[in-house]
Amino acid sequence: MELEETDSLLRRVQFTNPDFIKDDGTPASSSFSLKKGEQGLSVDLEKLTILEKSILDPERFRLYSLKVSDCTNLGLNCEHDPVEDNPAHSLIMAPISRGASRQLAKASKRVAYPD
Repeated sequence: MELEETDSLLRRVQFTNPDFIKDDGTPASSSFSLKKGEQGLSVDLEKLTILEKSILDPERFRLYSLKVSDCTNLGLNCEHDPVEDNPAHSLIMAPISRGASRQLAKASKRVAYPD
């Protein structure tokens, strides 16, 4: 499946960990950084999922939304990458620079779920 520029991507962020969420509730750039060995940043294609499934654990996580265009404007490719039990799984492909991580965090919008 080809992703459209207007498609929304959902990123799950640990809101209980100050390394990933700033005091003002916005995500830190670390929330959009790759861990060692990752080929891409894991996201869900919003049109193929429901918020309850994407968030997994609302006690630990919050969802942030990006448009595919937010990624492509930074020179990043996005690919639909369905996995077992998650047909919405997609990736923002590596490499993702520190500056791009900051820009993704800045562009992301908090999804008002579960609150």
